[in-house]
Amino acid sequence: MFVSLGFIFGYLIGSFPTAYIFVKKKAMLDIRTAGSGNIGARNALDVTGSKLVGVLVLLIDLCKGGCAVAVAAICFGNEFWTMGIAGVGAVLGHNFSPWMKFKGGRGLATSAGVMIILGWMFIVLWLAIYFISQIVVKHVHIASIIASLVSPFLILLIPESYAGSILVVPGRIVDVFTLSAMFSAIILIRHIGPMKTIIQSSITKQT
Repeated sequence: MFVSLGFIFGYLIGSFPTAYIFVKKKAMLDIRTAGSGNIGARNALDVTGSKLVGVLVLLIDLCKGGCAVAVAAICFGNEFWTMGIAGVGAVLGHNFSPWMKFKGGRGLATSAGVMIILGWMFIVLWLAIYFISQIVVKHVHIASIIASLVSPFLILLIPESYAGSILVVPGRIVDVFTLSAMFSAIILIRHIGPMKTIIQSSITKQT
């Protein structure tokens, strides 16, 4: 029951449409129909041209993940999966907000907000792979996809004896792997659209 309540609270916290509100205030535009249409920090920056707006959206979306975990810990107990499922709820709320007709962002910042508390090593690995991939492929979306596919499995290479040093709450390496794999799956689902565009563009160039 506590896990379910944590998920619901997390979903509501995550559903706050940060980028939509900031872009509407700054540029009087609906971010859903501007730029890439993604309701996230990157598109907020691109649409408004304001680094301040981009940074604020990024930080608030990051805090949504951390806040969902903190609320679950305070209200329902600091068990790894009680907090983790609340974090999953926050990311799903961000990506599929009921206030935005179930549109949203890609969940990168909100996932990071959760994992800062529940498994910071995932963030380190994800960023490392992302930047390496970005240098090689020189494409934001492809680099994100590669990082999301690879980084959870690298978690499994960490010896269980190091779990205590990378976890704020009691848990196991396999718990961090499972949670990070869930976030990666959610992120990858939100990259289906961009990947279709990339493939279609590639086919058009070849023909």
